[in-house]
Amino acid sequence: MSKLQEDNVFVGMMVSVFLTVTMFYVFYQINQSLIGNITIQGESFFGVRERFIATLAVVFNILPFFIYMRVRKDNCMRGVGVVTVLFSMFMLVYYYILGNYSILS
Repeated sequence: MSKLQEDNVFVGMMVSVFLTVTMFYVFYQINQSLIGNITIQGESFFGVRERFIATLAVVFNILPFFIYMRVRKDNCMRGVGVVTVLFSMFMLVYYYILGNYSILS
């Protein structure tokens, strides 16, 4: 059995961090490629805010959470939950309480 198949909290945390960072990168690149290239009701698309992209990336952690729930890997599920809560708290403080608009610039 490989390390990724074990029921371990750190495996769930690794999967969750990897998925969140990957989804943030994918959504950010899609947003950047669509800015100015499409029109919506006659107006040019200016993109969505980075905090929306970050929120959407964290919400995608529901996928491994449900997968681990389905295969009854409770420790992995706990790892995904811990990382999701930590990312959510970071986003709440950084984007909404401190009022920052971008983490990349």
